[in-house]
Amino acid sequence: MRSIRLSALLLIATIAAGCLDSAVPSAAPTPTRAPDPTPTLTTYELATSVWYAGLVVTFDRAVAVLDRRGGSVIVEASLTNEGSEDPISLAGPVRLVVDGEAFEPTRETVIPQVALGTTVATTIEFDVIGHGSASAAAIVIGRDGEHQPRVPLGPVAGEAATFEPVALELRGNTTAGQLRLRLRSAELRWDLPDWAQELAADRAILTVFYDAAFLGSFPGGFPFTGENVALRLPDGTLVEARSDGRSQSIELIAAGKNKRNLRTRFEIPAGISGEVALVAIDGRKRAFVTFNLPG
Repeated sequence: MRSIRLSALLLIATIAAGCLDSAVPSAAPTPTRAPDPTPTLTTYELATSVWYAGLVVTFDRAVAVLDRRGGSVIVEASLTNEGSEDPISLAGPVRLVVDGEAFEPTRETVIPQVALGTTVATTIEFDVIGHGSASAAAIVIGRDGEHQPRVPLGPVAGEAATFEPVALELRGNTTAGQLRLRLRSAELRWDLPDWAQELAADRAILTVFYDAAFLGSFPGGFPFTGENVALRLPDGTLVEARSDGRSQSIELIAAGKNKRNLRTRFEIPAGISGEVALVAIDGRKRAFVTFNLPG
C-alpha cells in the first residue's frame, strides 16, 4: 500500500514539473539594432568678402559634418577693421540659414573684437538640426530691417550679397558766385564705417570728394560749410550733408586759394541710379556739376 502511495506521489511530482516547465516562456530573439547614420563631411570653398558696419568679413570655407538628423557646420573667417573706431566688434548677429530655418552660433563660438587696421581670424560653429545637407545654406549677417550681407555655401542657395563699396572716378567742375567746385571721386556704400553702423535696408551713403576754390579777393576768406554744397537726386530732390558731425568738410578758404580733397557725405534712398548733381551754393547763386550713379 505504501509503495502504491509513493508511486502516486512521484507521478504527481513528475506531472507538476512538466507543467512548470511549460509555464516558463521561451526567450525572445534579440532584435537587430539599426546602424547609426554615417555623417557626410562636405567642404565648401567660399572665398567671399562682405562689408558690414565698418568690418570686412572674409569667409574662407565652411566644413559641414551632417547626417539625416543634422550635425555641425564650422565656418572659417577673418575680420578686418577698415573703419575709424578702435576696436570694433561685429555689430549684428550671424546666422546660418538652411532652407529658410535660421541657426545661431554655438555658445562656444566667440567672435573677437578687431583693432583698427588689423585682421583677426576666427571660426564660427553652428549646430544644425534636422538637415542632412548644407548645400542650400547661406551665412547671413545683420538684423532684420537693415542691409544683410549674404554668402551662399552652394549654388542652389542663391546669389551672394556682399555690399562692397563702389568707387567712382569723377570729372567736372562748376562755379556759383565766387565758389568753384571741382569733382574728384565718389564712393557709394551701405554702412557708416566710422560709426561702426549698418544702414537701414532702404538707405545708402554717397560720399563725394572735390576741391573747393574761393575766386574772390576778400581778405577774410570764404567760410566753406555744409551750407555751400548739396546733392540733387534724379527726381530733382535736394539732399543736404548728413548732420552727424563727421560728414562735411569745414574750411576757411583764403582769397584766390584752393582746398583739395574735401568731402560731403549724403544719405540717400537705396537703389537710386541715374544722373545726380553736386550743387555749389554761394548765397542765392547755385550751379550744378552732374555725374552718373550706377544701379
